[in-house]
Amino acid sequence: MASEVEVQVPWMSYDITRPFIEGRVPIEGVRLVASRSAPNGTMIPPDSPVITGDFGLVDLNVGNWLGAIEAGWELVGLPVFSKRKPVYEYIFCRSDRGIETPRDLEGKRIGIRRYRISTTIWIIGLLEHRHHVDRTKLRWVASVDSLDDPLGAFMYPEAQVELAPDPRKPVPDQLLDGDVDAIMIDISDGRLFKILETDPRVQRVFPDYEAQEYRLYEETGLFTPAHVLVMSGKLDRQQPDLAGKLFRALERAKALAYEDILNDRGGFSIPYLRERFLDAQARWGDPFTYGITSSRPDIDAWIQYNHEQGMTRTALDYEQIFAGSTLDT
Repeated sequence: MASEVEVQVPWMSYDITRPFIEGRVPIEGVRLVASRSAPNGTMIPPDSPVITGDFGLVDLNVGNWLGAIEAGWELVGLPVFSKRKPVYEYIFCRSDRGIETPRDLEGKRIGIRRYRISTTIWIIGLLEHRHHVDRTKLRWVASVDSLDDPLGAFMYPEAQVELAPDPRKPVPDQLLDGDVDAIMIDISDGRLFKILETDPRVQRVFPDYEAQEYRLYEETGLFTPAHVLVMSGKLDRQQPDLAGKLFRALERAKALAYEDILNDRGGFSIPYLRERFLDAQARWGDPFTYGITSSRPDIDAWIQYNHEQGMTRTALDYEQIFAGSTLDT
């Protein structure tokens, strides 16, 4: 009997990947090793195994994905967007800076953590293509110097990016103190989110952000990915069928997660979770879809936005960014 292939996987807390991590989906010839110390996929140091391919799977911020492949990092994508997050809700501005429409952001100082990250790239693309904002007139104030990015500085020559005077100061505090005119960041801190929601100095550029997100999905099929699962390029060459096996297992895991919700075993402290899930399905279908065919609007827009914004020198094709055994998904 052939020995099993051992694959280290990150301990992801997403409901749709939990059955995969917990071993509820057997994979013939594969043994998963879930690790809480798996390489990080957002802030990647120059000596990271993500660059050299000395890992199994990594939950990668999509902001790093295409640039990493073009730079020759030893990784390849699976068409599994493990985390998708709406981005319109993360655009806040000062209420005293005359910002009433998206185009009013032109010429304004906008606080961000990093320039090359999923939230920023998606927002720039949507502002340009759906709201007629000239991205070259946006002035970015980043808390992480683009030159510290292991992928190197962004290449787009017209992008205006400067380092914040005090990079240690939280970006929301920069807005509250008036250091910047607006911010565009993923607010994961519940306390900060509440402050931004209630402080009279702050307002949203898109007060109807939920309606904006649904309209985007309805008109284009986009539900913006934040993370993608990538596999070691070395491992893909050694085991060319492995990526396809992992993809199918992740699909089964998502189906199990949905069954858990419908069977009232979702494990989340949300009243009427099952009813809310059915309501969302009726309106959205499955916005967390996997596979190339059903995710094509997201993938095509991501390739386009990265190339337009100078995150990649060329518009990469599917064969470059996905494992070969997942191209027919």
